[in-house]
Amino acid sequence: MQSIILPGTDLVCSRLGYGTASLHHGLRSRARQALLTAALDTGFTHFDTARMYGEGMAERELGRFLVGRRQEVTIATKFGMPAIGAFEWMPPLLYAHRALGEHWASVASVRWDRRPRSVTPEAAELSLTRSLRALRTDWVDLLFLHEPLASEFASVLGLSEWLRLQKASGRVRYLGLAGNAAECVAVARQTDALFDVLQVEDSLSGREADVLTGAGQPLQITFGYLRQASADLEASDALAIVRGALTRNPQGMVLVSTRRRERLAQLAAAAEPASSVDRVR
Repeated sequence: MQSIILPGTDLVCSRLGYGTASLHHGLRSRARQALLTAALDTGFTHFDTARMYGEGMAERELGRFLVGRRQEVTIATKFGMPAIGAFEWMPPLLYAHRALGEHWASVASVRWDRRPRSVTPEAAELSLTRSLRALRTDWVDLLFLHEPLASEFASVLGLSEWLRLQKASGRVRYLGLAGNAAECVAVARQTDALFDVLQVEDSLSGREADVLTGAGQPLQITFGYLRQASADLEASDALAIVRGALTRNPQGMVLVSTRRRERLAQLAAAAEPASSVDRVR
């Protein structure tokens, strides 16, 4: 797969990044490890995760996978939306909760699925410490504030000293915001160049990321293009969407995710220089 230098950084990354939000849908660790191995084998060298993905499971599985491979890949994780403690320490509860759906709330005497949001230096420190432990690494290449809101910019400013310290100490190489494009731009404007990378949701129909280009900012990492598609989306349709996404974000990275190992090679082919739309044009 084609490699890029992520705009605004010196990170060498694959043109497509692999998102781990649905990694926990594989019920066995062996299946999850096989999926991560297949992603790397097909050219994905950037892996995006978060504390809340699988309530800590995505980071733990990625950590197992990184043993002996850390120098081969770039890693992004997030803070601000923590893992739910009961589900993190007892994964069977997570699967039971998902299986029961809304019925769970009516039969459970205690709500275990509350996810408190806390944007404070103390919460951020705890989150990053747990992420590094789960990922079995001393540093992450990108640390994102997860789903920032313009209304909480004062709290974000209160993180400034802590965030800069993480870069100075080497625990984090670059800082970023990940979420809704308009909210990310609004927060970035109010925080005096604190963040290096914006990772924003976009679509071919809604073109939400135009708010960045309209503000004179390059697209760095975009995601969400396949989210609205059916799980039964034909491979040819999925490839067309990914190629369209690569054309919209010609210099940066597009995040994708799949639970099908056979589709990874097809997605990677869309990012090959010889077959990508931007190369053809």
